[in-house]
Amino acid sequence: MRKKRKKQMEDIDLMEELEYYQPRKKRLEIPQKYVIVAVLILLAGAAFLFSPFFAVKNIRVENSERFATSDLCERIGLNQGDNAILFNRSKAEDILRQDPYIKDARLVWEFPDTMVISLTERKVRAYVPYMGSYLYIDEEGRVLDVQNVYTEGLPLVKGLVFSGFQRGEVLQVENQESLQVMLQISQMIQKYNLTEFAVEVDVSNTSDIYATVNQVQVHLGTMDNMDQKIRTMAAVVVTIPEEDRGTLDLSDLSKPIVFQYLL
Repeated sequence: MRKKRKKQMEDIDLMEELEYYQPRKKRLEIPQKYVIVAVLILLAGAAFLFSPFFAVKNIRVENSERFATSDLCERIGLNQGDNAILFNRSKAEDILRQDPYIKDARLVWEFPDTMVISLTERKVRAYVPYMGSYLYIDEEGRVLDVQNVYTEGLPLVKGLVFSGFQRGEVLQVENQESLQVMLQISQMIQKYNLTEFAVEVDVSNTSDIYATVNQVQVHLGTMDNMDQKIRTMAAVVVTIPEEDRGTLDLSDLSKPIVFQYLL
């Protein structure tokens, strides 16, 4: 037993000696001159990055009818002289998209000194009265704005049932079918250039729709053949003096179209 233990001890001592005499790995040493060159290159690159070469000299806005360049730049903190590479374009895009009138925004750097702000804007398609004010609605039914007044040129839509709204969100109505009818008719009104008239549309009953153009009440009936009805309405109202009052029945286009004067 002792001999066996002694033999094991000798083996261990031999292994330790072998490990001691094994050649150790050499550390890779980078010559100091290379380190200095690398540092100088980094410093030169940083100096070039922060140099006036990348300063924004021109700011161009594309596809915007509503916003001025100065307004957009103020919102995102973009100024002439800012570094085009270091400017946070992603954050600026997110800021612009918070505006209900802006559906999408892209900032593109045109080398070397031009920043382009490209927008996709939402357009007001109709007005909806609400507690003495008017909601500005786009083609998706989204509330873009609320104002105390509205300008003629877009239809004023009545008959939607809702208890509240959130700016920037689609209007939540109880009569969803009426909202869809409103959106379709508002597009047709613009399609046939009725925006130069004072137009009101009542969609409270989608099976019996009425419109008022200037002082002419137009019975449109159901949504069947609505495109043709709106086209006919546009063709007829231009022949009626603005001060004339009367009614026009377009609910059944197979019948003769007669304008009845009201005293």
